[in-house]
Amino acid sequence: MESMSSPTESGSRLRTVFMGTPELAVPALQALAAATTVTCVVTQPDRGAGRGRSLRPPPVKVAAEALSLPVWQPETLRGAESAEQLQDADLFVVMAYGELLRQPVLDLPRGACINLHASLLPRWRGASPLQAVLRAGDEATGVCVMGMVKALDAGPVYLTERIPLGPEATLPWLHDEIGPVAARALSRFLDAWPELEAVPQDDALVTWCGKLTSADGELDPQLPATELARQIRAYVPMPGCWFACEGDRLRVHQVRVVDAPAGTLPGDTGVFERQPVVTCGAGALVLERLQAPGAKAMDGTAFLNGRSLPARLG
Repeated sequence: MESMSSPTESGSRLRTVFMGTPELAVPALQALAAATTVTCVVTQPDRGAGRGRSLRPPPVKVAAEALSLPVWQPETLRGAESAEQLQDADLFVVMAYGELLRQPVLDLPRGACINLHASLLPRWRGASPLQAVLRAGDEATGVCVMGMVKALDAGPVYLTERIPLGPEATLPWLHDEIGPVAARALSRFLDAWPELEAVPQDDALVTWCGKLTSADGELDPQLPATELARQIRAYVPMPGCWFACEGDRLRVHQVRVVDAPAGTLPGDTGVFERQPVVTCGAGALVLERLQAPGAKAMDGTAFLNGRSLPARLG
């Protein structure tokens, strides 16, 4: 692919639009604001949260206002190609915005529309790459700076930043790592663009991850304990993990893998070192932190004070 000619005169400052919503996109916005003239920050509308469902602004909006940047919160970007807020930009930068951009919007910037995607593409295209990489037990993940095309996460890749994953990596840890790494990747891109060449993805290596629901968090004791431990590290706190328990859900927040107690079958429960234990298809899980229906989360020892598990789960 040929390198793109500069969209601005030599020495001038890029005019950019940033699109993003959650906390992990904030460092990238801050990096973009430090290096370019951000003409607009596009983020999702304020949404109700908490028991009172009071409106809360998205983290990107809060960060943008702290930087004195103009904010736009449309319900949708369908038909937004004529919106004044998106005109006169050299570059669109997108990270976890929350809506797939259509071609008329992708065509608006003079230079390019790039996405900061939280995986090492073409592995884990889709809506839940952080969870997918942990559940699969991948040894590394990272952030790709990719050119955006109409197809989801299918654009060519300009550069990547890698994050090694240890055997105990969790979703909250990875969430905190991704933001600064994305900002670093974006800064590298801005320093080198437009001379950077984007490399097409190898479609033969594509893997997919979809949007997760609470049903994806169900723990099947027939599976090996090591696999369930990965599922818990990947899905807690979102969408959360749980065992079926007497018609309800026993939520599990933290576990430890041990050998299965002698003579037990998958789903059998017991006590190990004063904490609940569940036998799995191979090995067992000590439930170090869990939550009964209608109760608060607590450590396993406290959980057993005054209550017990049924003889079997799942």
